[in-house]
Amino acid sequence: MSPWIWIPLAAGAALALVLALLLPADKVTQGSDELLESLYQEIIPAADTKTNYGIPLSWDNARTFADWYYDIRLAPDEVIQLQRALAPVATPCCDDTTVVRCCCEKSGKICNLVRSARGLAAWLIQKKGFSVEETREAVVQWLKFAHRDYYVAKALAERGISPSRYGLTTRGTCYRQQCEIPLRKGGCGGMSSGVRI
Repeated sequence: MSPWIWIPLAAGAALALVLALLLPADKVTQGSDELLESLYQEIIPAADTKTNYGIPLSWDNARTFADWYYDIRLAPDEVIQLQRALAPVATPCCDDTTVVRCCCEKSGKICNLVRSARGLAAWLIQKKGFSVEETREAVVQWLKFAHRDYYVAKALAERGISPSRYGLTTRGTCYRQQCEIPLRKGGCGGMSSGVRI
């Protein structure tokens, strides 16, 4: 066999090795759209999903929940309960913080995603008498609905799959200058009183 034949064979083998190393071992190469779709169905609640507080999930809830942030005044013990409920919950738009302390608050602002989460929590605690655990569960359900791509990207990363393969990232929208992007498009819904849905 001619030595020149080995060059293309070696190049082909090297390419196959590189592709094998770059692709995840769990057959994501075929059916990757199916994997993504199954994660959305598994993790993200659909619109009109019933909640344990009686308000079905809807994009329209964002304005109501965000308004509750300003309208509901909690007693000191209720504030402590809200903080205990939300302290373990990562802020999807800047996940190096929790919902209790939005990264924008350093400059005296708050994004509408966080405002909606805190408003919902305040209402659940004061008006519905929810426990810390019930409040946390309801707020996480809302955040998964309102900021879905973050949670799917996180699930991919936890499975050892790069979210960037699917055009997703776990890097917070705040750090990508997407605070003013509507919630439906993966942003924070704005920083003013008008919630961008």
